[in-house]
Amino acid sequence: MGYGRDHEKEAGGSGTGARRRIGIAHGCGHALLSAAGVPGQAGLGPSCGPHVTVDLRGSPGSVSWRLPEPGPAADAAPCVVLADRAGCAEFAVLQDTLHHLGVPSVRVDAESVAALRLSATLAAPARAHRPTEDRSAVDRSAVDRSAVDRSAVDRSAVDRPTTDGAPAGSGGVAGGRPCAVLDLDGRRIAPTVVWARHFSPQAMPASASAAQTLLRAESWHAVVRQLCSLAPASLPGNRPGRLEQLAGAAAAGIRVPRTIVTTDPAGAAAAMPGRRVVVKVVGEHFVETSPGLLTGVLPEIAARAEVLRRPALDYPVIVQEHVEHDAELRVYHVAGAVHAYAVGKRAPDSPWREAAEVTVTPVAAPPAVADAVRGLASLWGLTYGAFDLLLSAGEVVFLEVNTDGDWRWFEAKAGGRPVSTAVALAIRTLHLSALGIAGPPSPPELVDFLLLGTRTLGSGR
Repeated sequence: MGYGRDHEKEAGGSGTGARRRIGIAHGCGHALLSAAGVPGQAGLGPSCGPHVTVDLRGSPGSVSWRLPEPGPAADAAPCVVLADRAGCAEFAVLQDTLHHLGVPSVRVDAESVAALRLSATLAAPARAHRPTEDRSAVDRSAVDRSAVDRSAVDRSAVDRPTTDGAPAGSGGVAGGRPCAVLDLDGRRIAPTVVWARHFSPQAMPASASAAQTLLRAESWHAVVRQLCSLAPASLPGNRPGRLEQLAGAAAAGIRVPRTIVTTDPAGAAAAMPGRRVVVKVVGEHFVETSPGLLTGVLPEIAARAEVLRRPALDYPVIVQEHVEHDAELRVYHVAGAVHAYAVGKRAPDSPWREAAEVTVTPVAAPPAVADAVRGLASLWGLTYGAFDLLLSAGEVVFLEVNTDGDWRWFEAKAGGRPVSTAVALAIRTLHLSALGIAGPPSPPELVDFLLLGTRTLGSGR
């Protein structure tokens, strides 16, 4: 999860921002990764700082509609569905931009979704016979590398390879048209594009019954996840885990750090070269201990000698070699387009602890970087992804890709809105493609102009 890059979400579309609270709690910043205070037990380490907490409990949930005037009662309005959670501003800004571009949408969040009235009807139109596709290898965007600069996609892209040789496709569609109609709080919509990010079942409020709480949360999460499969297009695409990412990048010939997954950090550190190692979790960088309260379990660069003294854990972690490098890059992939930033920071958790000291500079992605990002996005079926890479003596080193990675914080630090523009254009393209419409292009300059009027209160830390 990429929580905290952007701290504000509009409450109920009223224009009043509700800021998330970012805190530094007393204790250990890497309590789940560091050595124990009591010998032989995993727990707090003596050398780490306070941990980062994100408190979203004061962010009101809401449903935000941006639809045209209702038509006949029998008609379902084609629209984009954005699912996130209260406190995240990325989709609030995206929805406003889509509205200015004439793209209808609805935005829901995990905190308030249980209050919705939902009825879904699955369409079953006749399909033309064609061989079964391996969905995991399909580029769900149906957009080639230049699509971010266009407003529509040739519908034949659904059934033919893209220009870079990767298969293009859409979600659960018949001829690219929506396959589900939703009655959501009395409004009938046909999802054309579904994008879910940070939509976690742990975020949903608890009830008196633990079983009922789990059933409700898992049911809503399952509906949103499966809507992504039924819609003509969905983002971000597949969600490969860190181990799948590292294995896939290595198999593609891209350098990755030497990696050991283990419950024995000391034993793994003993097998690593150099004086420092990296310790990180196998899963998400944040754990949600109660709805709306998140604790950061952020990557840690530690002295190898110190990790050699750590006791065994009762859960696995990733231990990696520390790669000396000339540059660290955050590279955004949006429907084949890439936008790169050089990041200067003292430690992996610096954006949280010392944001003012972090530098973010827009750079042109070197050809090797762009090729690596596009190749891996195609391999994993990603329309959107935030890639973390290193450049070491001119060689690209893959660290990880965050499929829910925020972008507005990086844009605010660097200036400009290239990722916001690319995202809005890509969503518009996919929406029109689902409708079989080849509309006139919206130049990036127009989208950038429209973004001037969007909220800016949470774009920085």
